[in-house]
Amino acid sequence: MSAERRKPVGWQEAQQPARVLLIDDDVTIHSLVTAMLKSIDVQVTCATDASAGIERAMTDRPDLILLDHELPDTTGVEVLARLKAVPQLAGIPVIVVTASERREVLTACFAGGASDYLRKPFFGAELRARVQSVIDRQRMVAELGRAAHVDSLTGLPNRTLLHLRLQAAIDRTAERPDYGFAVMFIDFDRFKIINDSLGHEVGDSLLREIAQRLRENLRAQDTIARDAVGPTVARLGGDEFVIVLDEIADISMAVSVAERLLPSLEASYDLGEHTVRSSASIGIVHSGAGYDLADDMLRDADIAMYEAKARGRNCYAVFTPFMREAVRNRLRLENALRDAIGTDQFYLVYQPIVSLATRRMESVEVLVRWRHPELGLISPVEFIPIAEETRLILQLADDVLRRACHQFLEWRDRLGDAAPNYLSVNLSRVQLADPSLTDRLFSILEETGMPADGIQLEVTESQLMQHRGVATELLGRLKRHGIRLAMDDFGTGYSSLSCLQEYPFDVLKVDRALTENVSRGRGYSALLHAVMTLAENLGLDVVAEGIETMEQLVMLQALECPLGQGYLLSRPLEAEALESWCLEPSPLATGAL
Repeated sequence: MSAERRKPVGWQEAQQPARVLLIDDDVTIHSLVTAMLKSIDVQVTCATDASAGIERAMTDRPDLILLDHELPDTTGVEVLARLKAVPQLAGIPVIVVTASERREVLTACFAGGASDYLRKPFFGAELRARVQSVIDRQRMVAELGRAAHVDSLTGLPNRTLLHLRLQAAIDRTAERPDYGFAVMFIDFDRFKIINDSLGHEVGDSLLREIAQRLRENLRAQDTIARDAVGPTVARLGGDEFVIVLDEIADISMAVSVAERLLPSLEASYDLGEHTVRSSASIGIVHSGAGYDLADDMLRDADIAMYEAKARGRNCYAVFTPFMREAVRNRLRLENALRDAIGTDQFYLVYQPIVSLATRRMESVEVLVRWRHPELGLISPVEFIPIAEETRLILQLADDVLRRACHQFLEWRDRLGDAAPNYLSVNLSRVQLADPSLTDRLFSILEETGMPADGIQLEVTESQLMQHRGVATELLGRLKRHGIRLAMDDFGTGYSSLSCLQEYPFDVLKVDRALTENVSRGRGYSALLHAVMTLAENLGLDVVAEGIETMEQLVMLQALECPLGQGYLLSRPLEAEALESWCLEPSPLATGAL
């Protein structure tokens, strides 16, 4: 390792012999000091004049300098000034050795930056005590510096040191127009699942292994100096890591590094009794965009990382200003959502679920819509993910259920037999993981007077896979209280059959992808027929979602699919429009379709 890269005392190799440089014109003192210090395990090098001493200090970077004050061509005070003027040497402690008894000499030495002094002639015990004291103090300072700048779990630079390095790199771009660097923000896609399911010890082991892979792939330097050169790998916290790639002329070089890292990070990790996999999402930003502050560059790299996650994870994304604007728009929408919860900006629509045999409306699916006074209609595709991420979905879902229950009871009074038999309500992934879900649900049913069998809750297979541990108990409890359960989007996952056997569903809602293709070939119709046969054997009703053409409807009726839902039958309607729809002759019955 070069002198430029040598670890300071207090780093991981703190117990190696300290390096002492003696600057003294008397060569007999060289031998004497070397012999006296042998018992405390230090390495002594010597120089006979100030210039040679400073040159040797630049080469060896000693941990301590013993400086004779009475040199032939200069004084210790002058040498101290020269040492302190060199940034690389300014932090090295100096013990001045002097035969002078004058107070002004000692005062000048301490004013010039000396750490201690030693009067000639000296004894071995006194020399060893002074040297050992300064070395121990340096080691303690180095350890404190390391604790303040290094992540204790992985040994990587922490957020504080990263910020210093990144700002130093930004400042360097102002001094060197030809200099460029890149920042990569890395988040691991399955870390939380691994941490929660296998425990924090396994999670910590995974983080250490990830750190080691990053070190090996990037040959990252391991000094805690602010202005260190070469790649920096830092851990911000949790499963977030940041890489600063030094001397990166353009973004293509950073992209090449990301493409090399992704398969390396995705490979399995052997953690004791467990073997796990955890892919990464990487956001990349280049200094060529022109940054003045480290925080701004980290912010944009973080934005790009979330874009990589949105693209499907286990990939990278290069930051563009459009991403920043998208984040700002999302923040504006989130703030508007917080203000809108509990107001009449949200309204409900109901899509009929129709019996394809009796041609009667069996139930309705409850859907929420948002009409903002300034932004107009906002699609659920935009606001539902934000509501889930911020957990505002819990309050919104409670409001939706409460209003839908009141509406259902009003329909029973006004429509009689024409009213829907039950409400079908979607359950979000956040609700499914909420331990207070059942208490909140039963409280609303009691408050509104809604019968439990008037509610059907829809969950998707992917939700069940994410919360398999709690789903069994939760759905079982709901079922025991008389609430109907439906599996939504059936046919899009890989464990649907096992889910049907494991959970107490009443209804199977076939995903629109099967419905759309049912008229395109015998394979799809055979598949749908098999699904209905399976459902019949399990005692489940089947609802075909997304019926939009007459051809699809005819095929589903030929396959004796019992229930259907889709724009061909009816679009989602507000309450008053649904009442009119219910009281009109059924288009199925009149043959209008």
